[in-house]
Amino acid sequence: MSVTEVDQSARSDSFPEGIAMQPREYSFEDLDAIPKYWNLDNPVLTHFENAFSIMIPPGERFFIDSVRAYEDRVTDDEGRALIEAFVRQEGLHGEAHDRFNASYERYGIDIARQEAYAAKVFRRARRWLPAKIQLGITVFSEHLTAVGAHTLLDAPEVEDEIDPQMLSFWRWHAAEELEHKSVAFDLFHRVGGGYATRMLSVLAAALFLAVPMVRITRALLREDPHQATAADRKQALAVQRRMGRRQLPLFLAYFKPGFHPWQIDDSGMLREWYRQGSLAQAS
Repeated sequence: MSVTEVDQSARSDSFPEGIAMQPREYSFEDLDAIPKYWNLDNPVLTHFENAFSIMIPPGERFFIDSVRAYEDRVTDDEGRALIEAFVRQEGLHGEAHDRFNASYERYGIDIARQEAYAAKVFRRARRWLPAKIQLGITVFSEHLTAVGAHTLLDAPEVEDEIDPQMLSFWRWHAAEELEHKSVAFDLFHRVGGGYATRMLSVLAAALFLAVPMVRITRALLREDPHQATAADRKQALAVQRRMGRRQLPLFLAYFKPGFHPWQIDDSGMLREWYRQGSLAQAS
């Protein structure tokens, strides 16, 4: 794999020291070499993450649009640079996930049909929901991805569980999610989004994100010629419980009225990811 910096980085005084938003393009080394069950050789765990990957490209476009809807309210150079870096990072994430998703068709699963369903979900959200709720969904989604990113970068055991290419891929995505985790949140408050609207957006996100995630995961498992066994499901449940215990306190922090994303300090693990990338380039 390779990660290439593109465009300008962006930084805010509200970020921890040494942290900046740097758009990077991800290139897979060999998509065909990624095993079918790349997460613990377990179809349930793998297809759950595959469902997330399918949701990402239309989701990223939705998040970009929700931020773009209010960018005219931001007139300072720093704020506009942060929005541009956010848009660029999210766009590159969607493109990389599109490449991975398309490669999975070789396993005889109709990924394109699930992609079309995911795109329809976000079209409905655009059509039915007010702009501020759409931005609120983005804010909550960014918190969810930041929680997942935090635990992925902070869980050394995953190096023995996830295929190396996929681990590198998800960690690249995770690092950039942490870099920009406060951009939509700060914009939301800048345009008058309060606590009540933020909580209402959580309910909207549960409807428009959680339900499709479950539906797509079930479809992938159902269409897979190899059916998951009871042992597969038991192992998946154990792993999800393990991760859930780590993620729950971070997740619940969002519901505090005075919450801000950088109250959860991920700067140490981000700096370590930067360091590892520098070592890889040097070698």
